Amino acid sequence: MKILIVDDHSLVREGLQAILSRSELSAQFFEAWDAASVWDQITRHADLDFVLLDIQLPDCSGLELLTRIVAHRPELPVVMLSADHDSQTVTHALNLGASGFLPKTSVSDVLVSAIRLVMAGGIYVPPEALMKTAMRPSALSSQSAAPVTFESLRFTARQVEVFRLLLQGMSNKQICRKIDLAEATVKIHVRGILRAINVSSRAEAIAKAAQLGLQLPD
Repeated sequence: MKILIVDDHSLVREGLQAILSRSELSAQFFEAWDAASVWDQITRHADLDFVLLDIQLPDCSGLELLTRIVAHRPELPVVMLSADHDSQTVTHALNLGASGFLPKTSVSDVLVSAIRLVMAGGIYVPPEALMKTAMRPSALSSQSAAPVTFESLRFTARQVEVFRLLLQGMSNKQICRKIDLAEATVKIHVRGILRAINVSSRAEAIAKAAQLGLQLPD
C-alpha cells in the first residue's frame, strides 16, 4: 500500500508514519506539505492507494485541494485530518468527496482502523460528529415542520438496518457479513436508500443523514 501524508508540520508527518509503520498495513509512505508538493507526488506516483490530507495548509485550503484531487483522481481515497471535527466541517468534506474525516486527537488504533475501513470501501466519520448533529434540530426543517424520520422517508425495516451499518462506514461486503445477506441484495437496498434521500453516493448519504438530523438507530 502506498500512502501520501499531507501536512505542513514535519513532526506530524513523521509521527503518522511512525504509527502506521508499527501497524500491519505494510505501507510505503510519501510526504507533501503544500499544494505544489501534493501534485508533484500525485503526478510521480500514479499508483498511490491512499491520501491523508490536512485540512489546513499554508498555501491552499485542504478542502480546496480535496476537490481538485477528487476531480483528477476520483478513485483515490482521501481522508481529511483536522484538529477540529465539528459536524458542519465533516459534512462539507464528505459532500466534496472525502472518504473519511479523522480528528488529530484520534488514538493510533483508530487511525489504523479508519484506513482499513476506507480501503475496504467504507467511509470513516467520527461518531461524535454525527451524534452532535443528530442531537441538534435540522437546519433544513422549520420548528413547526415534522422531524425527518426513517418512517417519514418510508424506509423498510431492512433498509433501516442496512442504513445503520452504512452510517457506521461499512462497505457492502462488510454489511453482507454483518447481517447475512447476499451482496447483490445489499446493493439493491443501498440504491433504494440513496434514491430515498436524493443523493448519489455513500459519502453524500452520511452527510445527508447528519443534515437531516436523522437519529442513529440503536
